[in-house]
Amino acid sequence: MNTYDPFARYYDADFRDYTEDVSFYRELARRASGPILELMCGTGRVLLPLAEAGHQITGVDVSSAMLAIAREHLAESGLSATLIEGDVRSVALPEQHFGLAFIAINSFMHMETVRDQLATLETARRALSHRGSLVIDLFNPDPIEIVREDNRIVLDRHYNLDGCHVQKFVAIDSDTAEQKSYVTYLYDESDAEGRVTRRTMRFTMRWYYRYEIEHLLARAGFSLRAIYGSYDLDEYSSGSPRLIVVASPGK
Repeated sequence: MNTYDPFARYYDADFRDYTEDVSFYRELARRASGPILELMCGTGRVLLPLAEAGHQITGVDVSSAMLAIAREHLAESGLSATLIEGDVRSVALPEQHFGLAFIAINSFMHMETVRDQLATLETARRALSHRGSLVIDLFNPDPIEIVREDNRIVLDRHYNLDGCHVQKFVAIDSDTAEQKSYVTYLYDESDAEGRVTRRTMRFTMRWYYRYEIEHLLARAGFSLRAIYGSYDLDEYSSGSPRLIVVASPGK
């Protein structure tokens, strides 16, 4: 069982209503020449609206449980997409060239080492057509906020799920030298009788700075095309909410 499998239903509930980036990807997909590839697609939050818009799209994720939920959403909506279970660092993709590949909100931050990062970028480079585009959407690190992270537990959200009430707590502890945040999610699920079940998920997120990601792309054989600070394509600055890079395979 994959580490993320037991938390797939929570992940879907946590993020299914996040739509801030959907219009951004719809426009990218409209301009793309060829099919679309989403790496680390999760439960299909972005994949579904692109399939709904009529695009031929393939999603890859390492979690079978995440993909199972994505398949359910596709079936419920009468949509079709290709879903592949695999590690983005080494997955075997269909013999086709994609016009657009993307890694949505912060998912690339799960690649903790340079080896993992380059392997994932190599997967994308091999998959893209020579005129294709790679888009990676990252958190723009704020050093002031990062040093304040001290592993205190904070209530992040609460919602009803499958007849139970869920409270999600988050604790983050960051190491500035390693550029890593150690994240703990605590899900307290209360049933109708008031019994509480707690599930704990721990993972590491590796954050990036602008020129670091530029050098990674260059090492992986990409040419940088643009850097944006928001989904509205605002110019990137130190105060930008996002660090969004657009690159194409080098010649």
